Amino acid sequence: MGEADSRVEAGVAMFVTQVMSDFASGAGAGRLSFPEQRALSERVRAPWRAGGPDMARQREHFAKTAAGRVRLRFLDPVGDPGLRPALVYLHGGGFTTFSLDTHDRLMREYAARSGAIVIGVDYSLSPEARFPQALNEVAGVVAWLAEEGARLGVDADRLALGGDSAGANLAVSSCLKLKAQGQAGGVRGLLLNYGFFDADLSTPSQRRYGEPGAFLSSEELDGYLINYLGEGDPRTDPLALPILANLSDLPPSFHVIAECDPLCDGDLLMAERMARAGNRVSQTVYGGATHSFLEAVSVSPLAERALRESADWLGDVLFPPAA
Repeated sequence: MGEADSRVEAGVAMFVTQVMSDFASGAGAGRLSFPEQRALSERVRAPWRAGGPDMARQREHFAKTAAGRVRLRFLDPVGDPGLRPALVYLHGGGFTTFSLDTHDRLMREYAARSGAIVIGVDYSLSPEARFPQALNEVAGVVAWLAEEGARLGVDADRLALGGDSAGANLAVSSCLKLKAQGQAGGVRGLLLNYGFFDADLSTPSQRRYGEPGAFLSSEELDGYLINYLGEGDPRTDPLALPILANLSDLPPSFHVIAECDPLCDGDLLMAERMARAGNRVSQTVYGGATHSFLEAVSVSPLAERALRESADWLGDVLFPPAA
């Protein structure tokens, strides 16, 4: 089954076709180094991050964490004085590629639609920085916000952690790590967009949508895990693959699940396990959606709907009605 399957929504299919064509054209016949892959990804994704809402204020800061200095991008849709809640957002890219820039529009969309400040985290990429470096950086950023957030207009008692693909993995794992350290009290929600939570590459959705040459193949996912964890890793650490973790006592979560995504079955299982552990779970399977489909918001009514619904949920979590 290829991405031309009639199930894929027209706008999403346009996005997938263009991204795959541009990447193939830029890559040529040679094997790209990791820096070359990242540079090409920036060029290919550039048209899809253009446009979208303007921010009242955009700033960059460095968080000083136990894992090192981490660059942050603050996207503020309001700009008013006073403390505001924030979504700490973690971009996808298989732990290996993408950046604050590739996901800048997606983060601005969440800021404008929810009213919250969005804080993008420029975490270290693999294989140069393997697990648990990125995880420690993300958890360190949340701990840093507890101390420094008020100075920057952030209410650290009203945070959500979110991300897409590998970023959703890091959102859950960092929440688990913070919980174990007694530092997760300010995290009020988890926004999980087509998350990469497990290493099972034999599910029906992997077989159907992860064939060689697909937009996101099972072989590519396996390579990402090798980059992140190292060759020969047994893939048993629950902070690397949070579907293996004790998932009790987590904040409410919203799961954006793409039907035509090799990760679909793993995402459904993750949502089920989180619910069985006693957490408040909201999930929507978006029929006709592929992996990364939220980036197609400029051409896709389906991406527009998913962004609206997930941002509405985020607003409810971060701006609860007064008692």
